[in-house]
Amino acid sequence: MEATEPVADGRRARSVVSRSRIIKAIVELVAEGDPDPSATTVADRTGISLRTVFRHFEEKDAILNAIDDLLVAAYQPLLAAPFRSDNWKDQLTELIERRCAINEAAAIFRISAVMQRYRSPFVATKYRHLYAAEKRMLDAVLPIELQTSTKAGREILIACSFDSWRLLRQDEELSAEQTITAIKQLVGDIVERLAPVT
Repeated sequence: MEATEPVADGRRARSVVSRSRIIKAIVELVAEGDPDPSATTVADRTGISLRTVFRHFEEKDAILNAIDDLLVAAYQPLLAAPFRSDNWKDQLTELIERRCAINEAAAIFRISAVMQRYRSPFVATKYRHLYAAEKRMLDAVLPIELQTSTKAGREILIACSFDSWRLLRQDEELSAEQTITAIKQLVGDIVERLAPVT
């Protein structure tokens, strides 16, 4: 009886280590271009038994949440940094540049989330929260006439979206700089149509 708790603690510790290794392997595999790694691939990468990986995969939402936390911790400082300018147009340009930089670094994780959200209500909810946060960031910069609830604001939202970035960067095969320039031009054209807004 005296040995029961130390054994349980040992199992718990091993489980935590296994989970950490699984999370690390999934992050590495996604970063290497596999947006939806299988349990078998993760087992091969970690050297952990397939049975153990499957056991942890039963809590896949918790694993995906941990990965999301890692990504937020990595990129939130860039998004939250103060703008250099007080002018909303310059701030919008800065926001576009920041988003493009994050898309460049984390595109495969975003694509992975798109794939996962159709199978996981948890990931779908996370994705909706991300979308809402992106709208809030735009609305914090845009004047009231261009808020994302307006027609022009929705155009800006689409032009600044990950989907637009992915189309230009991956489908059109533009360089990172060309993609930023194209998105700035799209947004600039929308704003220019509303010349009275300053």
